[in-house]
Amino acid sequence: MKEKLTWDDAHLFDYISAVEYLYVPDIDDYEYNINLEVSNSNAEIGEKVEAPVFGYSEISVIFKNRYNEGKLSKQHLYREYLDVVRHLLKELQLDVDKFWCLFLFALDYCESLFYQGITMKATPLEQLQALANMIANADNETMLLKFKAGKQKTSVESPVALRFLADAIHNHLKNADYATTKSLYVREEEEEAVIPKDSPIITYFAKILLNFFDTQEQVRNKRKEGANHSLKEMELVSLLVYFARLSDNKSWTDIVNETLKGFLRQYKDYKYPNNVSSIYPEFSVY
Repeated sequence: MKEKLTWDDAHLFDYISAVEYLYVPDIDDYEYNINLEVSNSNAEIGEKVEAPVFGYSEISVIFKNRYNEGKLSKQHLYREYLDVVRHLLKELQLDVDKFWCLFLFALDYCESLFYQGITMKATPLEQLQALANMIANADNETMLLKFKAGKQKTSVESPVALRFLADAIHNHLKNADYATTKSLYVREEEEEAVIPKDSPIITYFAKILLNFFDTQEQVRNKRKEGANHSLKEMELVSLLVYFARLSDNKSWTDIVNETLKGFLRQYKDYKYPNNVSSIYPEFSVY
């Protein structure tokens, strides 16, 4: 793998792009800086600034710059990476260098999201939707909504009144245009960032790679009927969890232990903090 990447090597970002298309909502409307290199304040006058190849997003631009600046935490371990997983990549018919870039990006994204990320409060829109959905899903349960403004307090416990409120919220959001509701999308930072424990972060990292496998036909074809992932896929991700030192537990190196399967089951419905990356544009892993 090269020490420096140019846009002649843009094909190496193909696996990263596959992940983007899975996670970025409304990708056609997403504000990509396609074909625009981020400003280079350190460039000498007259120095040629290389423009990205068409079709590669801001995420690829950022990743390429961080790679060339040596800011990715494991990029010096390329030979060790080959020793650990090359045989599995061959069996899954995956490109060694493209997957190396995906691995580095997935790790960098998780670190920037959970260790150096910023925790955001729910937007006004998210708060309204959560309230309306909770009321709508309450069935015949007892309900109580408390409101406080300064020293004034009131409460609403009538199911009829609360369902009317939920319907009013849903109808307004459904019929209003963005111009009149744009203030509902404003995010505010929490005073302190929330860092989850290591186990949910490991699961988040693993999901990026496992969901990538779903985009590769040759990988899907190797699965047993009805299986979400093949044993080789699970082994590859497990070895990379240990290789990245997301965990020092050697159980990750023995697929018989089914450590990854246990993590995926345990954190299936885990509620991650509402963090945004300190480096990359926002997208969500499901």
